[in-house]
Amino acid sequence: MTKFIALRREPRTTFLGLEARPMVDKRMRIAQDAPESRRSEVLREIGLARVEPDEQLPKDVNKFQRLGYAGAYVVDTANDVMAAKAREVLTPDYHIMPDIEMGLPKAILSQRFVRRPRRKSYWPAESGVAEAHRQGITGKGVLVGVLDTGVDADHLEFRDRRLPFRYVPLQPTEGQIRSVRGFDTNGHGTHVAGIIGGRNVGVAPDVELLVAAVIESETVKTSLERVMVALDWMLSHFQLPENADKPFILNLSLGFRPEWIGVTEIQSVVEGMHLLLRTLVMDFDVLPVAAIGNDGPGVVRAPGYFPECLSVGAVGPDLRPPWFSGSGLSPVTQETEPDIAGYGVAVLSALERDLDRVSIYAEKSGTSMAAPYVTGIAALTASANPGLQGEALRRRILDNALRLEEGGSRVGAGLARFI
Repeated sequence: MTKFIALRREPRTTFLGLEARPMVDKRMRIAQDAPESRRSEVLREIGLARVEPDEQLPKDVNKFQRLGYAGAYVVDTANDVMAAKAREVLTPDYHIMPDIEMGLPKAILSQRFVRRPRRKSYWPAESGVAEAHRQGITGKGVLVGVLDTGVDADHLEFRDRRLPFRYVPLQPTEGQIRSVRGFDTNGHGTHVAGIIGGRNVGVAPDVELLVAAVIESETVKTSLERVMVALDWMLSHFQLPENADKPFILNLSLGFRPEWIGVTEIQSVVEGMHLLLRTLVMDFDVLPVAAIGNDGPGVVRAPGYFPECLSVGAVGPDLRPPWFSGSGLSPVTQETEPDIAGYGVAVLSALERDLDRVSIYAEKSGTSMAAPYVTGIAALTASANPGLQGEALRRRILDNALRLEEGGSRVGAGLARFI
């Protein structure tokens, strides 16, 4: 394995003795620690070049990226000897794991609209969205990260607003991360972002979106490396004092099934994924919201089935789970998934623009529509309750859920709603 990812085993909250410190102090201290480390120096001393996000180095160069906010390294070497030297530098304090392929659950597009359909409300009364907006609760002061195919930043739902965006290339250690106006050649990410924070159709239209394009539009596949690089960029926003106390919710439509991973690697991947999610939750009080997948009853996808995530299944307007919504036992905890449900059938949101720059809308179905709905509900809840974030926000969302008569374990605690 000449290329690998190394994830910090011990949360920095514990390592730096920050457990009892206020959340703002914890985030700022970790942000100060992120840029440099002694191990980076040692990796350079043994012959590896450090790659910065905006740099591009030849393929045959021994190199590494330090993802200081995410507590990780990506090491890419030309041979096994150099890879072994790098692993020796990083172990035992870092867990070594292979890069893995991840993908989107396939969403179902049912109808496209050349103009936004006019409706009295874009969300059912049970959601509480209209009532939240009536009270002036629209997600202000909440950061939401979206890892997807990108976003069309000039769609009517996002136009005339600043929308931080990064394109993470297929091979981040060889290509350059692009800081550009948001684009999306697939439409999935635009649809997801619109559900969360679209001006007209969004659950929480005033959230502060951070969007990273990490999924290829043709294959809807990605890699853990690309996800890690994007997460590091998102977490770096906590170095800014104005963001230090803001709730952060991470929306994840992407994932993987255990059978996609080789038998010899699955345990390492499970441990690594758990460490990554624990870093998000313990070091930064992030709430990860993840689609459970569109593989139907009896099948669940990671990372949704990890305990740090709020896993989401789908229901329709009739509050019943559709045939595609995943459910089952988590192979990690042996508990029933999903944790909660969101609207995921014929959900209207932004899609793309045509050649005349007309904003196109679409109704799509999938748990990757239900997850951003729940993310939006979480943003409204956090906005209405300053200081509520992370695990405490997760518990509040579950406690506030509308219990459903139909669906049983396929809908978890019930429909996520704002109350």
